[in-house]
Amino acid sequence: MSWRSSLGRSILGYLAGFFAAQAALLIAVFAAYRVPWYRLWAPLAASAACHAGLAAFLLWRREDFRIEVTNAQLERVNAPNALTIGRISSIPSILFLVLLARDYAVLPVALPFICLVFASDFVDGIIARRVGGVTFVGRYLDSSSDYLLIIAVSILYRLEGLIPVWLFWLIMARLVLFAAGMAWAAIRQGAVKPLATFLGKASIFATMVLYAMEAAERFGVPLVGDPRVVRIFEYIVAGIVVVSLADKAVFLRRLFGRSV
Repeated sequence: MSWRSSLGRSILGYLAGFFAAQAALLIAVFAAYRVPWYRLWAPLAASAACHAGLAAFLLWRREDFRIEVTNAQLERVNAPNALTIGRISSIPSILFLVLLARDYAVLPVALPFICLVFASDFVDGIIARRVGGVTFVGRYLDSSSDYLLIIAVSILYRLEGLIPVWLFWLIMARLVLFAAGMAWAAIRQGAVKPLATFLGKASIFATMVLYAMEAAERFGVPLVGDPRVVRIFEYIVAGIVVVSLADKAVFLRRLFGRSV
């Protein structure tokens, strides 16, 4: 299948649209908050590199744009996959907006954008299941987008002092354990179908909610950004992540048992 096919054109069209939208957002933020224009090249370059890399990967794996139930090949990117691709492509913009918040009051733009991106993680799955649009590419893109988004935001939040060291390493341990375990299982089995446990999804959801609250605290939002409320929720999330770690350990042990 050529990249000139309808699916290839659809992939490139969506990514071009996402890049244009995020470039427009950044330019609007720079203009509205009078950020020096010489600082614009870095986020635009990072976003362009992200979109180009994502385009190359999706065109390479375009055969995976198939419905799981029927194995039918998609002629164009469906709505659930578009949401997932958009979430991955937004990572550079999120990181830049959080960094910009140190010097500029970008709350009216940054917080809704971050919450919208986090919320898309749940909307794409709901749409895919309801319309029968679960695809092979959607399975691993959804998991990858969760991991990439949380890892990137976790590192930035730690560097900015928005989350404590102990919570950062706990979240990293959970992500690294599962990623390493799935990679090892793939080496032993040749291929592993991405599977998400309830506790795994719960830990991802809780972490995303916490990170939205941490952003609200940075921007001084009442109630949800109250430091005491955020600290309490940090411990709640830590408990969920610890339970999820145990759940992942059991899951991987069973997976390795089947691969022997």
